[in-house]
Amino acid sequence: MSLQFGIPLFIIAALLQAAVLSHLRVYGGQPDLIVVIVLAWSTLDRDREGMIWAFVGGLFLDLFSGAPFGISSLALIPIAYFIGLTEAQVYRTNIVLPLMLTLAGALAYHGLYLLLLRFFGGVSLSWSEALGYVTLPSVIFDVILVIPALRLLSGWYTRLHPRQVKI
Repeated sequence: MSLQFGIPLFIIAALLQAAVLSHLRVYGGQPDLIVVIVLAWSTLDRDREGMIWAFVGGLFLDLFSGAPFGISSLALIPIAYFIGLTEAQVYRTNIVLPLMLTLAGALAYHGLYLLLLRFFGGVSLSWSEALGYVTLPSVIFDVILVIPALRLLSGWYTRLHPRQVKI
């Protein structure tokens, strides 16, 4: 993802998430646009760009949250790395794989985020309430949102990363 496209995309997504989507709560969960964009781009990308955008997106996410700065990036980077290892570009023929990767990635992100918040932020939390009332509904939102995110970002991905043809 180029800087001219990625930075504005993450700024808009972080602002939307903080200003609008934070009020759209269903059973305690809300859509995580930054997480969805990072997971979708990591699914599309053959390189390790997803990790870079996980770092950038996490920083933008933390700018508008009350959490300690950098926690979202620390939680997103390993998730983007592991999703990038899966070589999941086959999603064009099989939508189940990206949905499963998003499910696993979003669950792992929320779990890591809660752990980091607990240890670095000093926040005491009830694990059962955090997982049941925030994580699970948010993960459902993320799995639903990854389908349109993949469709939108795949067009940009093919423009920014044309296939190399060897003759």
